Amino acid sequence: MEAPSKSYLDKTRIGVLAVSAMGMAALAITPSYAAMAKYFQLSNTGVQMLTSFPNLFMMFAGLLMGRLTATKINIKTLTLVMIALTAVGGLLPLAFHSNFVFLVICSCLVGLGQGACTNLSQVLIARMLPGALQQSTMGLTTTFTNLGGIIFIMGGGQLAANSTWVQNYWIYLFAILVFIVAICLIPMKPLPVDNTTKEDHASNEKIKLNKYVFYSAFWAFCALLLNNILNNNIALYIAEQKLGSTSQAALASTISLIGGMLCGLAVGQIGKKFRTSSIALAFFLYAISYFIIGFGGSLITSFIGSFLTGAAMSIAMGQFAYLISSIVNKKSVSMALGVYQAINPIGGVVSPFVVNPLSNALHFNVFIIGGFIALVLAVILLVGHYQRNLVHHQASSQL
Repeated sequence: MEAPSKSYLDKTRIGVLAVSAMGMAALAITPSYAAMAKYFQLSNTGVQMLTSFPNLFMMFAGLLMGRLTATKINIKTLTLVMIALTAVGGLLPLAFHSNFVFLVICSCLVGLGQGACTNLSQVLIARMLPGALQQSTMGLTTTFTNLGGIIFIMGGGQLAANSTWVQNYWIYLFAILVFIVAICLIPMKPLPVDNTTKEDHASNEKIKLNKYVFYSAFWAFCALLLNNILNNNIALYIAEQKLGSTSQAALASTISLIGGMLCGLAVGQIGKKFRTSSIALAFFLYAISYFIIGFGGSLITSFIGSFLTGAAMSIAMGQFAYLISSIVNKKSVSMALGVYQAINPIGGVVSPFVVNPLSNALHFNVFIIGGFIALVLAVILLVGHYQRNLVHHQASSQL
């Protein structure tokens, strides 16, 4: 069997990575939180529903994609439908924006599309690329996810700063661009690839998930709980502390994504150097970043902490997807990633309900609370040997 050409693989890679750029679409409206809270007379927790509720639909998308990708539905068609759904959910508020509940519903559509695209990009990598390219491409998905986040958040923030918060929604035109790229570059009928593994007999195997899939999903849940502290609060924090303008709040979010994008280029190397502790490293970075923001109390420290938060997210999420795909058989990858994508968004949903009450009760700002939570979790990760045990299981299963 003739191997696919380099140009075919390069085009497919670019198409798949473009899909991963949809991975932060639901955050596009965050720079306008303060303005929307004022317009609708909402509390901080109330306006944060625009990103918290979509996480529930990301959870549903994870399970749904895990099931649908195991059927005969064409994966390219499924991907295009989900990108289109994201675009529709993001652009509808331009026409109807007087009702906050409707805006939440639209955000949920975006969350469903975003969650599906995140899962599908990983499944596309596993199915359409040879084993030699899979790890590096999964690492690059974090870079492209953050690059897409920069476009969504910074672009949306600039649109809002130049007019009103409603104009923030025009940034979802970017989803249409991704749709066009996916149509042009992702093959409808992918060529067979040699994944060079023992799993060539996987078609005769049953879908089977082990405990490390669920352990990984739990720690990803914790990572997203921590990450949403920044997503939900940085714009509000900068506005309330009078540290900067709406556009500067958007810049803080963008700097976080730049940190994630740059770190994403090195996720593969970080994973190899810290094979048994890369996830703990990410949680320690969360702790440091939030202490810098919470105790620093300035725009500069907010920028520095945001950069490190993005780096932490990139390390964690870049590693989770690869670790999960490497500890199950080939036929189980779609479902394992689906379970992972179903569980980890719940962390984003519960984040304000965990962190905000603790902040009010202990009289510390949310970033200091987040720093202490991250520090405790990092210690548990090291002492509990989660990643070391996973790596040992992975090695023993390949014998």
